[in-house]
Amino acid sequence: MIDQIKRYELETGINLHLIKSNKFKTVLFGVYIKRPLNRQEAALNALLSRIMDKATAKNPTQLEMSRALDYLYGAVLISDVHKYGEKQVIQIKLQIPNEKYVNDATVTDQALGLLNDILENPLVEGDCFNPQVFKTEQARLIEEVEMRRDDKDTWAMSLCIETMCKDELYGIHEYGTVEEISAITPEALYAHYKMLMESSEMDIVAIGNFEFEALKQKIESNLHFSSGPKTQMPVESVIHHPKEVQYIEESHEINQGKLVMGYRLNVPYTSDAYLPAFIGSVILGYGGSSKLFKVVREREGLCYSIFARTDKFKSILLVYAGVDFENFDKAEVLIREQVEAIKAGVLLDKELEIAKEALISSYQSVSDYQNSFINFYYNQYLSSDVVDLEDHIKRIMAVTKNDIIKAFANIELDTITHLKGED
Repeated sequence: MIDQIKRYELETGINLHLIKSNKFKTVLFGVYIKRPLNRQEAALNALLSRIMDKATAKNPTQLEMSRALDYLYGAVLISDVHKYGEKQVIQIKLQIPNEKYVNDATVTDQALGLLNDILENPLVEGDCFNPQVFKTEQARLIEEVEMRRDDKDTWAMSLCIETMCKDELYGIHEYGTVEEISAITPEALYAHYKMLMESSEMDIVAIGNFEFEALKQKIESNLHFSSGPKTQMPVESVIHHPKEVQYIEESHEINQGKLVMGYRLNVPYTSDAYLPAFIGSVILGYGGSSKLFKVVREREGLCYSIFARTDKFKSILLVYAGVDFENFDKAEVLIREQVEAIKAGVLLDKELEIAKEALISSYQSVSDYQNSFINFYYNQYLSSDVVDLEDHIKRIMAVTKNDIIKAFANIELDTITHLKGED
């Protein structure tokens, strides 16, 4: 259970979010460094996220970083980069035991000192990051980008998105390309790091069982930020009416075809219509009670798996199906029919009830896990949506069939992607 949430502005563009819950015996800190998603920065930010948690001036090797975490009673440190619409966010998370349960009043201060070193005191040599750390992490990130094609399901969905949004910032992958990563030098990355730390808006989020003012004072004492004018975050354009449906096809060494159909919901995430649109997507393709599962998989037997998912920040709906190669066209027709059925109001009361129950169940379990809730919280915060779970559940319960029909009125098919077997 989440007891209370408080927010503070520490400095211009630096915000603190404290989430109190007596459910957890650990405290989870999240530092979120926000950047506009663009081609010039994507690879730089991705590589920087891999380097920041590997070494600091005080802990110059991975062994010493590991020991520092061990001294914090086995603390867990993770750094990565994520895409929220057309925002790219470097996320650094540190989970430590609550000092109440280890009888050590210095744990929080030590942990925050380590976080500050990660942010402000990286391992550098002159005007560049340590070459050895840099080369290792650059090679790992390149390998990770190259391996994107190995997971065919994920690749098919990424290919659909990047084709749909090839002329929009959202079409940029959050890791950049192999060529962009390869072109980065230790000097260029360090210069980017200094610019980023001075000009980026940041959010510091903590969730655990603590006293608000005591933890706020510890954070203010231990975390120090570079000052400078902050880069404004973009507001995504989500209304897009495709002139025609795009088709893209690739051949792979696969035995099962991958079909992805990309739709534009054309509903801003700030609109009251977004929640009904999302519930409509659940009715369409979430679980064994969805329209797609019942019709395309069970009744017609055209696919092995099928589901729909949405991207809140870009108002995109993707339908994925694993099909035999000869069933691409049949599956497409049936998927289109189910989308049109929702637009036309062909909705059963039971379908709406099951969709609401599934959503509410998933939201109720969110607060059981620190990482799940901090992810939920930050997603809601970035979209200026309701954070309180009980209020969110009440909003779900209030959605009607007519709300869903109205929300689906402007949905349009944009792109169809086929992954087929090689000849």
